[in-house]
Order: sequence, then structure tokens, then C-alpha cells
Amino acid sequence: MSDQVDELVAWTLRMSRAEREAEPIHVTRTSVWFAAIGFLALAVGQSLICWAPPDGRFEFILLVLGTLSLAVAILYHLDHHRLRFGLPALICFNLAIVAASAVWVPYVINPEVRGTSGGLLYSYIAWGVAWTLGAIGTFLVLLRKERRLERGGRKAATEIHASFFQLLILGVGMLIYGISFIEQSSSPNNQVDGVLGVVGPVLIAISVINHVEHLILRIGRPAVIITIIGISIWSVKNLSRAVTDWMSDPALARFFVYGVQGIVFALGAIACILVLSHKKAWHAARPESDSAPSRL
Repeated sequence: MSDQVDELVAWTLRMSRAEREAEPIHVTRTSVWFAAIGFLALAVGQSLICWAPPDGRFEFILLVLGTLSLAVAILYHLDHHRLRFGLPALICFNLAIVAASAVWVPYVINPEVRGTSGGLLYSYIAWGVAWTLGAIGTFLVLLRKERRLERGGRKAATEIHASFFQLLILGVGMLIYGISFIEQSSSPNNQVDGVLGVVGPVLIAISVINHVEHLILRIGRPAVIITIIGISIWSVKNLSRAVTDWMSDPALARFFVYGVQGIVFALGAIACILVLSHKKAWHAARPESDSAPSRL
């Protein structure tokens, strides 16, 4: 019995609040700016598709470049992320972002394929692959956390602050959402896809919201509030698809698929700016932390 208690303690062991609050944020300003620009490009691209149905390539170019900008934000800070999450997980995360950007490439090459059966099939599969790769990366982080706890390692630079529950729910949610897209590619608008398309985003939202205490310490309360609002809008948007018939109305479908996504990505860009402001205040309160001026 005592062994089981010890194992449970090890699985839930995390750095104290004071330790996490004192730990500097290692992400660079450049990395956050890349993320902000990426979210802004995605917001503009999605909004243009919603409010000004495209007859060219510009919107899709924005969506490709915006998604790739998010990958650059991760790669720019690769050394620190690799210490914390491990290279295999980072490879999966970046491949997921590349797969998400690949969704729009055919429309950049030939906008006329949008809405065709072949274009829809490709998009569903690409989205499914992207979310599934994200899930695999999350499970690899979960495995890394388990192995690190078994070795008794709790260094600040390598600590994975998310709990096992948060990582598990996040990974399962991403996997379910990925499966929903793959299911849609073979049988659009079926009940299984509808259920999976709701459960996945809700689990992802629960994981993020459950991590709110640590997020407040690291990126500040305003950025967390914006993030929670964005992730909640996204999950409720998917939930609304299961309880209403907006997919049968082209105008409503365009708004919910692209307009709402544009709002969510715009909130992501705002959150990034708030992170920069929070970290500037964090360093101002701790002058000794300015020994590395290029980092937040």
C-alpha cells in the first residue's frame, strides 16, 4: 500500500508555487513576436474568407505563412524546448504545424479546387494528420515526465509543469479531434464525426483551463484570460455544430468555420502581446534577471 502511495506522490509531484513564480521565462521576444505575427496572419486570412469570400490566393497565402510562423516561433527557441519536452516531441509538434499549413497549399496553387470533393478530402486528412501528430507529441511529453520523475529529476530548466492529468486530457482530446477529421474524410457529416468533433475540443479546453494557475504565473493573468476566452469560443463553436443545423446554411457555416476561427486567432495575437508586457514587468521587478537581455 505504501508503495502505491509513494508512486501516486511521485506522479503528482510538481515544483512549488514559489519555485515556479521565481523561475524566469526563457522564451525570447523574437519567438513571441513570431507567434503574434503568425496568429495575426491566420486571423486576417480566416476573416477574409468569411467576410470577403476569396477569388484569389492572398487569403490562403496568409494562412500558410501564418501557420509556418508559429513553427518558426517554436524552432527559434528549440534549445530550451528540447531540454524540457525532448526532441522527439518537438519534431511531432513541428510536423503537426507543417501539416496544418499544408491544408491551404493546394488553394494557393489553384484556388478553384476549394470546395471540390478532392480538395475537401485532402483538407480533412491533412487536419487529421496535424492533430494526430500533436497528440503523439503530447504523449511523448507525458512519457518524458514519467521517466524524469522515476529518476527523481526536478531541475527548473527541465521541469514539465503540466500535470499527468492535464497532459493526458490534452493528448486524448487532440487524438479524438484528429480522428474526427479522418472520419469526416470517409463519411462527411456522420454522427460519429459529430460526437468526436465535440469531445476533442472540449477535452483540449478542459486541459488548458485546468492549467490556469501555472499559466497565470508564467504569462500573466490578462494573457490567460484572453487565452481561456479564445479556447472556450473554439470549443463552444464545435459544440454548437452538434446541437444546431448551421452546417446546412452556407452563410452560417462560413461564419462559424472561418469567422469564429478568425476571432480566436486574433485573441491569440493579443495574448502574445500581453505576454510581452507581462514579461517586461516581471524583469522590471527583478533587475538581477536582466543578465540575459535578449530573453524574456
